[in-house]
Amino acid sequence: MREVNHRVANSLQLASSILRMQAHQELDAHTRDQLEKAGLRIGSIQHVHNRLYRSGDMRTIEFSQYLRDLCNDLSDSVLQDESPKAFNLTADCDRMRVETDIASKLGLVVNEFVTNAFKHGHRDNEDCAVRVSAHLAEGVLTIEVADDGPGLPKDFDIGRIKGLGMRLVRFVSSSLGGESGARNGAKGAVFFVTIPLPDHAERV
Repeated sequence: MREVNHRVANSLQLASSILRMQAHQELDAHTRDQLEKAGLRIGSIQHVHNRLYRSGDMRTIEFSQYLRDLCNDLSDSVLQDESPKAFNLTADCDRMRVETDIASKLGLVVNEFVTNAFKHGHRDNEDCAVRVSAHLAEGVLTIEVADDGPGLPKDFDIGRIKGLGMRLVRFVSSSLGGESGARNGAKGAVFFVTIPLPDHAERV
C-alpha cells in the first residue's frame, strides 16, 4: 500500500503541475484562474497520499502536519500570483490523527478558503495576512481561515455563493455531517467549517 500511495501521489503531482503550467500559458484571465484552482485542488489531495507514503498508518494521518504542508504549498504557488505586495500565511492546529478520507475532504475546504482569502481578504496596496486554525473540542473539529481585509458585507450569505469553490465547501461539510459559514472577525473575514468527529479523530 505504501508503494501504491507513492505512485498515486506522483501521478497527482504530475496532473497538478500540468494544469498549473497550462494556466501560466493561458491568456484569458478567467480560464487561467480556473486552471490554477483545479491544480491546487488536486495538490491538496496529493498531500494526503504523500503523508500516507511516509507513515506506517494507512488509515489515519497526522492532520496538523498535513495542514502545514498544504499551507506551504499554497504559499509557494497561487499566492505568488496574487496582488498583495506581501503575504503571511500561518497555521495553528491541534495535533490529532484524522481518517484519511476525511482529511482529504477537509484539505479541499482549506484550499478553497485560503485561496479565497488571498484573493479578496486584503485592502488595496496593503500586506495580506491569513491565519488557518484547526481545533478539536468535545468531538467537534472547527477549522477557521481568517484574514485582515475589509470584511464581509452585512448581507453576505455563504449559502448563496454559486462559485464552484464555495459549492464544494458546502458539499464537503454537508457530506461529513457538519456546516460551513462566514462572519466578520476582529480584523476581517472568517470562513469556517465545523465537523462532528467523535469517532474519527484522536489527539496525539
